Amino acid sequence: MTDEAVVARAGVPADDTTHGVRIEVGAFGPWETNAYLVWDGRSPEALIVDPGMGAAQPLMERAESHRLRLHLVANSHGHIDHIFDDAPLIEASRAPLAIHPDDAYRLDGRNNYGFELQPVVASRDLTEGEQVRIGDLVFDVLHMPGHTEGSVCLYEERHGLLLSGDVLFAGSYGRTDLPGGDDERMAASLARLAREIPGPVRVLPGHGAETTIERELPWLRRVAETGRLLIP
Repeated sequence: MTDEAVVARAGVPADDTTHGVRIEVGAFGPWETNAYLVWDGRSPEALIVDPGMGAAQPLMERAESHRLRLHLVANSHGHIDHIFDDAPLIEASRAPLAIHPDDAYRLDGRNNYGFELQPVVASRDLTEGEQVRIGDLVFDVLHMPGHTEGSVCLYEERHGLLLSGDVLFAGSYGRTDLPGGDDERMAASLARLAREIPGPVRVLPGHGAETTIERELPWLRRVAETGRLLIP
């Protein structure tokens, strides 16, 4: 999570240090979950998506180094690796928490891994058709079930960004064999991405390297055509 990485990932010219989308990413915890710090380069408002295990302190330090104020913490879904540091991050920043209501029950602290997880309560719903506004950035909430019941993607159309959570990865998609997973709903969600999201859009996933819709289109189209999940 460095200044250099922000410029490289956001596609901002190297001599432009004040304008354009700004993004920092770090992989946290044993699951190497990507946590994103996002802002517009002008407003002090910032968004954090999916603070995994150990993410709270470094994310807050990075926000403070850029003189940012955390406006919202958003969970793409409720699996433990994406919500682990919700509580300490909310306590440190006093920012509200948002998640799709179908996954809100996963915030109660219970888990199958033996970790002590402080329960939290979301104060905002990430439902289809809602928007998340961070300064000049406007993210449309897309309900994309299949990995979990309440999985969402956040789509910033003007800047061509898709925060895809565990719906879409580089060369793959989120597992459907975990609680809340559903093959048919995942296939429908992937088909929707193939239909509705332009090829040049950058995909910032919950795990692994970023990609674009265009790179994933060959297998996404096969899923759309067959209506079922296929190995990419």
